[in-house]
This record gives sequence, structure tokens and C-alpha cells, in this order.
Amino acid sequence: MDQVTGVVVGAGVVGLAVARALQINLGGEWLVLEQENAIGTQTSSRNSEVIHAGIYYPKGSLKAQMCVQGKKMLYNYLK
Repeated sequence: MDQVTGVVVGAGVVGLAVARALQINLGGEWLVLEQENAIGTQTSSRNSEVIHAGIYYPKGSLKAQMCVQGKKMLYNYLK
């Protein structure tokens, strides 16, 4: 690899998502840099790994709406 299109710093959930979006939308070669020995070992590793349905937030609140929308988006992405 002699040349890259760009660099994303951090191989956590956000960094990997950004790198993927850049690759899909812009193409090219993207380099992801991570200071740890493995991906997702810092803040991303604190994730509860639960898909929230929004039931713990007041009905109709923004948090509840975002949970429901995020759940639908995740399931659609995984299909």
C-alpha cells in the first residue's frame, strides 16, 4: 500500500463505522489506526451489547423514539 485516500483514527465502533461509510460513499483505500492490540477494546468494549427497545424511557420521548428507530435500522442492516 503506497498511497491511501485517508486515515481514520480509532478502531472502535465509531471509527470503524466512519471508515466503512467513507469506503462505501467515496471509495478508495482507507487506513484505520488503533493504538491498542485489538479493535474495540477501549470505550466500545463498555457497550452493554443490548439492543434497546426504549421501554425504560418515557413513552414518546426522544430517547424512546431513537431507541425504536435505532433498533429497526440495526435489524435492517443485519438483514
